[in-house]
Amino acid sequence: MSRRSLSFLALLAAALLIAFFWLQREPQPVATAQEPLLPMLQGKFNEVSAIEVQRPGQPLVRLARKDGAWVVPAKSDYPAAGQPLAELLRALNEARKVEAKTRNPEFHGRLGVAEQGKEDEQAIRVTLERGTGEPVRLLIGKAAPQGRGQMVRLAGDPQVWMVNQSIEMPANELAWLDRRVTVIPFGDIREFDLRHAGGEQLTLFRESKDEPNLKVRQMPQGQRLAYEAVANGMVMPLSRLDFAEAAPLTQVQFKGKPELEFTLATFAGGRLKGAVYAQGGEHWLTLPEREGLSETEVPAKADWTYRLEPYQYQAMAKKLKDLLPEKTP
Repeated sequence: MSRRSLSFLALLAAALLIAFFWLQREPQPVATAQEPLLPMLQGKFNEVSAIEVQRPGQPLVRLARKDGAWVVPAKSDYPAAGQPLAELLRALNEARKVEAKTRNPEFHGRLGVAEQGKEDEQAIRVTLERGTGEPVRLLIGKAAPQGRGQMVRLAGDPQVWMVNQSIEMPANELAWLDRRVTVIPFGDIREFDLRHAGGEQLTLFRESKDEPNLKVRQMPQGQRLAYEAVANGMVMPLSRLDFAEAAPLTQVQFKGKPELEFTLATFAGGRLKGAVYAQGGEHWLTLPEREGLSETEVPAKADWTYRLEPYQYQAMAKKLKDLLPEKTP
């Protein structure tokens, strides 16, 4: 066989090899017009009656619309946090298909939209229920590698799409709850009267909203505070107090008297009574009475109890000696 024939055969073999790999390759993404990700819900997101979210390795979280408000049924219909819900529904409503990605299930894990496999390969499963019609099921994958966007596919459809919206959700059930207990601006607080279980009383007050710092009514004559604003830290938590956990009072049996009891008064005439109980090494707050305060100022429910973080309790539970200068040896 001549050298020319051998060269021709070598070129032919190389061409066939290239053609083989070309045919076996993953199809390149195809640009599309920016169609809605969920055309069946366009203009109908107000019909969504329930949402289920399941992250890999975590229990399913269900949110439901009840009497015009969103609640978490597994938490005795406690109110859901409004902002993450609104952001999720907005993102899904505005999501547009930017680019078609793989249809090959073997590559779903790379984009975080797999139904099985390693935890970081699996999708977040989201189900949107409506009063009528089949539920819409989505698998939310990884964020787009550059800029804003997300990898998404519809359940039962292998086609993965990159959409133009970042679809973010709380990390667990607790973060789906409306965790606000009190939202009373510090400048509105006129007086905070605190009683410890041992009987010690501490009253913080000011006569005018123009006064930046709270004073101590039980201050011994000739004494001074450690610094002018030291008492402010005791009531600062109540200006935006978020719970660490919540439970209906019917499910909790407190033993003994409360560790703390307090009454808070505002310049506008509002009054809030609370108590903190020790239970199993944790501190739980109850707010059984409120008067002249709006639901925005006190979102907490009177028939629920709220677990405080240690730093929140420690800030509120100070005694007079904690507000005075340290004694030098």
